[in-house]
Amino acid sequence: MTRYQIIPALLSVFLQASLVSAYSQEPEGNRNAGSLLKTANEKIENEYTIPSWTQLKKAMTAFRNNPDDSVILAGALSKLKPATMPYCVVMNLNGDPRRNMAFTWFTNEGNPAGKVQVVKGNTGREKEFRKPFLTATATASQVTDIPYCIKGNDLEKTAGIPDGTRKSYTAHKAMVSNLKPGTTYSFRVGNDSAWSSTGFFRTADRNVKEFSFIYTADPQATTEADFHISQTTSHAAFREYPDANFWLCTGDHINASGENNSEWEWEQFFETQQDLFLKYPFTSVLGNHDKSPNRNFTNHFSTPFTPFDHQFSTSPGSIYSFVYGNTLFLALSFEDYSKEGYLESLAKWMRKEVEKYPDVTWKIAFYHKNIYTGSVSHQDDNDGIVVRNRFAPLFDSLGIHLALQGHDHIYEVIGPLKDKKPVPGSVSGVIDVTPDKRENVTGKLNGVFDVSRGTLYFLNNSAGKKKYEPRPKEEMDSDEERLGVPGYYSLFTGRFGQTGRPTFSNVKVTEKKIIITTFEVFDDGNIKLFDRFEVVK
Repeated sequence: MTRYQIIPALLSVFLQASLVSAYSQEPEGNRNAGSLLKTANEKIENEYTIPSWTQLKKAMTAFRNNPDDSVILAGALSKLKPATMPYCVVMNLNGDPRRNMAFTWFTNEGNPAGKVQVVKGNTGREKEFRKPFLTATATASQVTDIPYCIKGNDLEKTAGIPDGTRKSYTAHKAMVSNLKPGTTYSFRVGNDSAWSSTGFFRTADRNVKEFSFIYTADPQATTEADFHISQTTSHAAFREYPDANFWLCTGDHINASGENNSEWEWEQFFETQQDLFLKYPFTSVLGNHDKSPNRNFTNHFSTPFTPFDHQFSTSPGSIYSFVYGNTLFLALSFEDYSKEGYLESLAKWMRKEVEKYPDVTWKIAFYHKNIYTGSVSHQDDNDGIVVRNRFAPLFDSLGIHLALQGHDHIYEVIGPLKDKKPVPGSVSGVIDVTPDKRENVTGKLNGVFDVSRGTLYFLNNSAGKKKYEPRPKEEMDSDEERLGVPGYYSLFTGRFGQTGRPTFSNVKVTEKKIIITTFEVFDDGNIKLFDRFEVVK
């Protein structure tokens, strides 16, 4: 460590120790509230990261409302981070997961391009990074004058930050290649003035026989309380399955969309789950609530470049593929379905990707907007009908085995389907239980689904607060002509319903089967088994 690193580090340690000691250990009646607030007021905003500054503003507001509680403000002061410090750090699968890993992070505006350093093994020791195994310089782009917060975020009330505030950033993207298969590495991002916390990852084995991943959908948070729910879900998932190889999300990471969206929501998405993003590679697609001309999704993730996606898409980055072990993953987006030429280009791309990998055992597509669904909110959506009519036949012809969906905030196991009908003889082992008009409409649990002749469509509800309700069979039947699917209710061959609680799924992939186990998550982080089924062929 150079003297230029040692001095700021020592000052930071001294500040934290002195503030916490002075304002946390003294008896409450003796604390100098005016002095503490004066210290906060003397801080200069552009000297600190945007997330830590917002936390300070919130702590100041809370302190003014309750001067007897000084611990929050003392803590926020001690946790202020210099403006050069990286934040919103995430790993992305990009290319061959045996040899590549992509990294994305933000800093405040005006910071030069950072770099990622990689060393072998799982280590947090600074000295190990003095001679890194690999270093890659990031590509930096300026993200200028984008909306920071909206009314629904409550920052005007909780932090004194006006609705419609705009901020600017630097987005950094780096790719590390030529890694060794089946190897654990540690990494950090930033530069010599400020490094992130250390993270680690393991590349895919050379010949993967089985692997697993966590699947979540639609956290779609807009307030601090919402983000608490979604992070409780994700942390419960990785507590239960700490050896999962990666994390897959089918979109709607946040709630505010369009031109006047909220970067604060993206900031909270990362800040509340930063410990997980430093351990697990993340692969995701755009949801309708993520879609914005400000391109927050594009700026926060590093995915393979697909030319037509960048030509057509409002927020590019959701059209890509990768092979993990024996499985081809196809990331798709239907968000710009109405643009002339978009769906044709997407279909052409899918055919080429499937042709490139004829020897894979499984083909999994994941996307946000449903091809099939059963909620009262989205079953009869025009865009869903258009996409289904165009892509369900393509899924049939390409032999897509499993489709992981988002958007509809409900639990539904559909199929296997071909030609918009259940494949005869493809379902076995389903347990019949007493139906419930909300929690289990079909009265079915578990099952074995043979996808050798059709596609299984699956949505595991949502990881957040917002939920939709199941549509009754009678309504589906009466809407049959518009939906263009005879006997739509018969498509629901497994569990179908809504409990109102967040969920996650563990997806275990082997040579012979895919096992999907879904849990619901309670407010305290405890979990309960919701459903478990197998996919075979």
